[in-house]
Amino acid sequence: MQAGAAERIRARIEESILSGRLPAGARVIADEYARQMGVSHIPVREALHALAADGWIVHRRHQGAFVRDYDLTALADLFEARTHLEGTVAALAAQRRTTRQLAELGKIVARQATIDDAGELARINAEFHVALAACSHNSMLTSYVRDLTKQVRFYFLPAARTRRAGSLSEHEQIIDAVRRRDSEHARRLVLAHITDTGDAVRALTADAAHEHHAHAGVQISAPR
Repeated sequence: MQAGAAERIRARIEESILSGRLPAGARVIADEYARQMGVSHIPVREALHALAADGWIVHRRHQGAFVRDYDLTALADLFEARTHLEGTVAALAAQRRTTRQLAELGKIVARQATIDDAGELARINAEFHVALAACSHNSMLTSYVRDLTKQVRFYFLPAARTRRAGSLSEHEQIIDAVRRRDSEHARRLVLAHITDTGDAVRALTADAAHEHHAHAGVQISAPR
């Protein structure tokens, strides 16, 4: 039972981080999670250890648990990996997509157009890229894109609202190329999209990282 509680707490804290409710650099107050979820401190500690193993939480001696900071080297590695992976995925998606998958991409973008919250924009952006990868009908490539989803959401957060209009327009253009089965154009559009997003995220993440260091140790209550 404790193992189940630890997993629920782990998932809740992780989603709070990915949605921006627990921002980078914020302190995670274990007592509040234990109180809110009606559990002892043991499953909360287990959840925090699991999140630390996954790289989302860092433990500071005599201070407690904190959400990881933005790392510009990790960010560069992430977008370099996306560039090499997702251009190929887009080309295959244009060749292999089904009518149903094309319609699903359209539905995702229609929902994206109605969203203004940064956390939700980051989530639906990742959803779009996983759905596009699924159109490739290559389970390994789709799995690789899905594995990057959490990192993409985390780093996209600072730029989500700034990139809202541009990202939406670029997603629509990508869908159009996939609809026309224009593999090369789809590949070029995705590469340009990732580059533009990477540039915006890099600039805003550097600002956010500086701000978080300036306010190191800020405490954020457990999201309800």
